[in-house]
Parts: sequence; C-alpha cells; structure tokens
Amino acid sequence: MRPVPGGRDSTQRVKDAIVALQRVTNSRRIDARRVERSGVPLGLVATGVLYQVVERGPARARVLADQCRMQPAALSRQLGILESHRYIERAPDPTDGRCTMIRATAEGKAAHVRIQLADDQLFAAHLAGWQEREIVLLADLLERLVVDLRAPAAAGR
Repeated sequence: MRPVPGGRDSTQRVKDAIVALQRVTNSRRIDARRVERSGVPLGLVATGVLYQVVERGPARARVLADQCRMQPAALSRQLGILESHRYIERAPDPTDGRCTMIRATAEGKAAHVRIQLADDQLFAAHLAGWQEREIVLLADLLERLVVDLRAPAAAGR
C-alpha cells in the first residue's frame, strides 16, 4: 500500500471512493431523476432486470436471477412489476415446454432506450465541467480496475 499526502493510504481512498460511488448511483435521488427524465416508472432494481432482459435476450427466470445476482423470490417481485407495465412477457421455452422464457416486449425495449438516454444525459450533466482527456482517463482506469477485480489475486499481492 502506498501512502499519499495527508496520511491516507491510496488503496483505502480507492475503496472509499467506490463505496461512495455505489451509494450515489444507487440513491433514491438519482433514481427519481432517472424516472423523471425517462418517463419510465421503474425503480433501480426493476430497471436492472429490464436491462438484462433487453441486452441479453430471452432467458429462463433461474438464468435471469443469476445474471441479475438476485434470489428467485426477489426476481419474481421485479418481474411482476415489469409485467404490470407490459415491459416483459413470459413465453414457452421452445426447447422445454415445461419452462417459460422471460422476454422484453416492444414497450419494454422502448422503455429501456428511454432509461439509457436519461442515464446518458444525467452523466453528461455531471461531467460537463470535465475535460475530455479526464473523462477518457477515468474510463480507462475504471475499466482496468474492473478487469483486475474480476481476475484472481496474484500470490503475494
């Protein structure tokens, strides 16, 4: 661990920043702004489920639960919300008629586009005072961090 000016360890600063970023991006305030801007009345969790269904395509509920890192009961509640808005539908699994597949409807795909656009606009507004090179550097470093965090830690590190 490398010390930094002010006495705080740089690794701790990174961990603190990640926690703060998670709190901000998962906050009700940001969620409300996303709903207002997109016109899609979904909370953050349902938005995440819709994202998986649209981006990855139809899936069985068990697979979708794994993709969303959710317990099946929690996923079931979110699927009920998405169904009530007609953003998803259930269809027979063509390979196993005993199972159903969850797939996005045209309304769900359109809602997903509006949510992504709202997110893009919100981020752009927050980064408006940044230089392009700073944004590129941040993106590069975050992508590197994600790769490193997904890889097994090297022995002795």
